[in-house]
Amino acid sequence: MSKPDPSPFEIQAPWSIAVFSSRETPDVLCRTVQAIEAAVDQRIATLDVMVNGNSALAEVVRQRVLDGSHTAARLRTRVWYLETKDKSHAWNCFVHNIWSGGDPTFFVDGYAHVHADALELVAQGLAAAPGALAGSGVPTVGRSARSLREEMSRVGGAHGNLFALRGTVLMRLRASKFRLHLALYRTDALLTSAICFNLEPQQAEWDGSRIFVHPTASWDFRPLDWRRPVDLLAYLKRFARRSQGELEKMAYKHHFVSRRASIESLPETAAEMVSAWRNACSRESRKAIMRNPMLLLGLRKLRRSKASRPQDVPRLVGQYPIQ
Repeated sequence: MSKPDPSPFEIQAPWSIAVFSSRETPDVLCRTVQAIEAAVDQRIATLDVMVNGNSALAEVVRQRVLDGSHTAARLRTRVWYLETKDKSHAWNCFVHNIWSGGDPTFFVDGYAHVHADALELVAQGLAAAPGALAGSGVPTVGRSARSLREEMSRVGGAHGNLFALRGTVLMRLRASKFRLHLALYRTDALLTSAICFNLEPQQAEWDGSRIFVHPTASWDFRPLDWRRPVDLLAYLKRFARRSQGELEKMAYKHHFVSRRASIESLPETAAEMVSAWRNACSRESRKAIMRNPMLLLGLRKLRRSKASRPQDVPRLVGQYPIQ
């Protein structure tokens, strides 16, 4: 009698986890690594910590990774450093140069301390949803967490703090040579849009069910406190970036929905993408700015962003176990 096929919950494929960090303190980023170790438990997995534009942070994390005090016996941890301070560039380098073939592959922000069951919940949910290309956790901390959680439950979407892609999706992204725009703020939003179009907006229809959203998989982080001057400054900078993000959203909606253009034909930089939208939809652009003058902050930030392609490649600065 033949042995029955394993259920999706019994599949033990190696995982891949990528953490992206630049502005975090060493304590915050190391706590993120420790939380992932607890969430991985006894699974076979590779963790790649991508530090961009902060050599001091990369050095401290490298030292702590090499100290040997690890809880996940079958987790390989690597710390990479890129000189260019651009998350999109780091993401592109991970996908096209570093990804080790894990399925699923998790993407985690440097300040998001995943709950112990979060990775397993997303992986199980994704395995049980054969039509989904990606899986996502939901926020539980922060002023907008509840409303965002409810919105994701209704219409889908992936949250940048914790989401996962199938290995087949990573292979398709590699084959298509898809890359996130340089100097992009809403990296997860652009990727979510491409996935909901099945990476083929020129022929597929939008389908939110292509992203599985787990209702309880989540993470913790320390919210900003306006009473702290450093946090207030961070909030003001984030406000300008959010204005840029609103412009990006309208621009890639035009690219995917109105033009039905391919993911391969996206401009190289966020500034170029927004400029193309404004040139093609000048009336819509002016109306959007009149309704929300704060978008001018986003335009200003985009104009100041660098347009040249970074030439640096990821440099492996430490790994454990040492090979």
